[in-house]
Amino acid sequence: MNQAEGNIFNNLRIVELAGELGAYTGKLYADLGAEVIRVESLEGDPTRREKPFYKDVPGTENGLRYQYLNTNKKGIVLDITTPEGKEAFLKLIPTIDLLIESFAPGYLESLGLGYETLSSLNPKLVHTAITPYGQYGPYKDYPYSDLTTMAMGGMLFLAGADNDKPALAPDKQSFFQADLYAALGSMLAVMHADLTSEGQFIDVSIQESVATALENAIQTYDLEGRIRRAAGAVEAGYGTYTCQDGHVYVMAAMGRNTHLWDPLVKWLLEEKIPNAEVLQGEEWQEPDYRKKEEAKDVFKEIFEQFSARYPKNVLYEESQKRNVVIYPVNNAKDVLENFQLYYRNYFREMYSESIKGKLTYPGPPYSLEKLPWALKSSAPAFGQHTVEVLSELGYSIEEIKSMGERGVSYAK
Repeated sequence: MNQAEGNIFNNLRIVELAGELGAYTGKLYADLGAEVIRVESLEGDPTRREKPFYKDVPGTENGLRYQYLNTNKKGIVLDITTPEGKEAFLKLIPTIDLLIESFAPGYLESLGLGYETLSSLNPKLVHTAITPYGQYGPYKDYPYSDLTTMAMGGMLFLAGADNDKPALAPDKQSFFQADLYAALGSMLAVMHADLTSEGQFIDVSIQESVATALENAIQTYDLEGRIRRAAGAVEAGYGTYTCQDGHVYVMAAMGRNTHLWDPLVKWLLEEKIPNAEVLQGEEWQEPDYRKKEEAKDVFKEIFEQFSARYPKNVLYEESQKRNVVIYPVNNAKDVLENFQLYYRNYFREMYSESIKGKLTYPGPPYSLEKLPWALKSSAPAFGQHTVEVLSELGYSIEEIKSMGERGVSYAK
């Protein structure tokens, strides 16, 4: 990693062996200025064929997940299972700082492209492998999906409440968790390589990544022998309630502490909500009473007469003035139109040449004064940079054309 000019990301070169896993890892680097080269097979990245599509039209370039995950990257098509494709890939290795891949354990070794081979060509190489269960252990070769890794990591069970069936968060959150840890581990290893000239292999397990996000569930079982789940509607005044345009989350009770309960009841009385005076009874200060089904039903009936009058954001804004804990349960539309995010310019628009249209992208969840985040280019079209990258490696235009004709690569 040469730091002679620009920030450390501007001088970082990364190869990403394209797939669902690792794409977000590469994106985090690319959006901060690193040169990220995606190497796709002739079949193409599977996210290209994944719904939803731009304007609901299926197409190689139209997958919105693909478009989001691959901003600011270069893209080449190369069949690394062929002798010529393998040769070209090996020529690329001495020029990079980081390799990100998600093949099954042992697959690259079977092609003669394992870490030992690659590091012999580039001793400073950081090789990050993201797999469902890691590179070793009894589960290492098991098939997987986001559903199975969420289940195996414990998140699926934790997301449900009481005796409800487990709940799956959408959009492959376990993959994003692993990609985030891969990005962090890779950065630490790249910094180490820069200081010591020693590269290393990084083994990232999706299951382990998910297991780190279980709050205190594992500690609760270890110390108390109790298997906990999400809180759910554990007592009156605590949980999700309907409002005029959706749902709000309310926390009006915390043990015998009345500083949350009293302001809410006062508000309900001011609004002249039928039977709100019932909530002034001393029994409502007792957690055991609020946990009774009867108490939950009474509170719900009274509160939802009030909440039905207002949209979630009105309830939220007014609750902030009254020291009442009511939060909107935002859907995607609410988030896109959220005033706070709009004020901070969180969402960014950019024209995508490959789809001939403008897309709105989530921005960075951080603001770095010295390392600017930017959307400079949309996701690469299939084979868009094949000629550019192979030319840098010494291949002539005639050789690149011949490789395309023989199914070794593809150039747009």
